[in-house]
Amino acid sequence: MAVDQETFKAVMGQWPSGVTVVTTTDAEGPAGMTASSFSSVSLQPPLVSICVARHLAMHDRLENAGIFAVNILGKDNVQDGLRFAGMLPDVTDRFAGITVTNAVTGSPLLAGTLGWLDCRLWATHNGGDHSIFVGEVVDAGIDVTTAPLLYHSRSWGQFADVLAHEVTLATAGSEQNAVVVAQAFGAHRDHPDAVETIVARVQSAISAADAPRLLVLDDAVGAGDPLLVRLTVQAIAGLVGKTAVALRPGAGPMALANVVVGLKSGIHQLGVSPTANGPYATEADVRTMLERMGVRIHS
Repeated sequence: MAVDQETFKAVMGQWPSGVTVVTTTDAEGPAGMTASSFSSVSLQPPLVSICVARHLAMHDRLENAGIFAVNILGKDNVQDGLRFAGMLPDVTDRFAGITVTNAVTGSPLLAGTLGWLDCRLWATHNGGDHSIFVGEVVDAGIDVTTAPLLYHSRSWGQFADVLAHEVTLATAGSEQNAVVVAQAFGAHRDHPDAVETIVARVQSAISAADAPRLLVLDDAVGAGDPLLVRLTVQAIAGLVGKTAVALRPGAGPMALANVVVGLKSGIHQLGVSPTANGPYATEADVRTMLERMGVRIHS
């Protein structure tokens, strides 16, 4: 005997997932729906899958059109999620008043998402009261870098940042087998670089190195701020792979805030100045702050 439907839904709701808006277009115009049943399937060829309930109008339109796009929502896309889930009662046309573009298939791509995948229908499988649509990805892109919008227990939100439990402190310049990105956040304290510029700088440094153990973001200039540090670490995650990332926070009003944000963004090593007159946050200040927060320090 199968489990009852409400229990099944409640248990499956405990599995956290991302949130997407799936779109397509046909002779009737664009169509879209919010969906969390999305997954990668294959690397070669690049395939993804979505599950769509058979009773939805979107099901037949997608199947007949043979194309769809998956828009991956970020934490600031809650209104897009609500709109395409039909949860805004005064919205009758889900595409009215919003900015969309398209790539290869013509399926609508929403502005300001984390990224998107443009697909042609590859196969359709029976999934009970749903159909499993497998799409071949013909184009893809990343729009902005921010935290993802997450779905858990029938609600949307985002994970709280978890502070690193252990941190290595090293005198800046003493790091071993490291590639250093000098002026990582820009050459002038009052005029930091854009994230795209920083990513290009990191990519160049990594490509010129031979499997570095450590990538060091050096901010002796003090151009970085907490948001820029956060966005940079997120943006370079796919570039660095298994290479650890260290931060040398520049001395100044942002130094300790940048340390905290860095340790909440996956950084576990800091380059510091041993004395108060160096270009980086001082070891004493950083050590005192970390000890008060209960972070274990390796030196």
